Amino acid sequence: MVEEELGFGDDCISDDSSFYGDEDEQERLLQVCDHLNEKAFWKSHQKDLNCVLAKNRAMSPPELFNPRQGQPYSWQLGESAGDFVRRIPPLTTSGITCEWIWVENPYLRPSTKSDWPNAAEFKSRGFKMLEQTSRVRRDIQSENFRNAKGTTTRMLSEETKRLQEGIVNLAEETSILSGKWMLFPAVDDLTRVWRTVVEGVITNRLGPTAKVAPDEGNPGPRLICVYTKDFRDHEDVLRVLRELVAMGLVGSGRAIYYKSDPYTWLDIYSQNAAQYGLQASLYSSQKMLASGQSPKSQPVPQKKQSSLSRFYQSK
Repeated sequence: MVEEELGFGDDCISDDSSFYGDEDEQERLLQVCDHLNEKAFWKSHQKDLNCVLAKNRAMSPPELFNPRQGQPYSWQLGESAGDFVRRIPPLTTSGITCEWIWVENPYLRPSTKSDWPNAAEFKSRGFKMLEQTSRVRRDIQSENFRNAKGTTTRMLSEETKRLQEGIVNLAEETSILSGKWMLFPAVDDLTRVWRTVVEGVITNRLGPTAKVAPDEGNPGPRLICVYTKDFRDHEDVLRVLRELVAMGLVGSGRAIYYKSDPYTWLDIYSQNAAQYGLQASLYSSQKMLASGQSPKSQPVPQKKQSSLSRFYQSK
């Protein structure tokens, strides 16, 4: 094949330049190269899709891990969301055979021993806190019934704040830090919602784990819990909420609520939370989404916190 057929010629290839074009164009491109700041260029392009894909292609595939591997009522490595839901259908799986049906995020690193929750210590000390605060609240109300209502309210509010701080400090000490967004789909929509959640967890879109209640013979809505690692991490809590919205599992008409695991371990529910001056849920989806952004996250504390006001700004 001759040069003319290839389109090569003196006008296309220069002995002095790697660029194509006439002399003016080659000179312009050489000047661009001379003034190029490579560090600034790559910093500005590090979020470009092609750069991200190239970086991911250069990385070795992550080693997947499933702490519930081998457990029959949990998702298994290599199992698709559809296959898992067909194998263990939440709609018909009896609560007699299992308490919960689980899915774990295989992309997260397994916990180290130092991260393991100490539920026994948390519950022992936590229930004592609740007993103490109940006595204090009764004393405040009985000793101040003749005083101005505002005085009693202020004292009860201070006691509530003290209890909140005590529970969070204890949660930090014992690594009881997870929490969950709670979904209550109707039975006829349960399979779709649960499959969507499973897909989100195993593809690393959501948090570390999720679970659904099996069939207990109740025709009402079924509970699905979508967990986050740390209830103090507002940005991650909001990130998971936004993913649920993007998946079509949270609408603007009705709120869903986020509950911290410390409250679950202490049996604090909507029916009894008021007697301790608390609310059962920590965050509301409507308020979090309406704010437009999460409250500024704080780093994991190295010592006990003196105030919990930032944890309740989104309630």
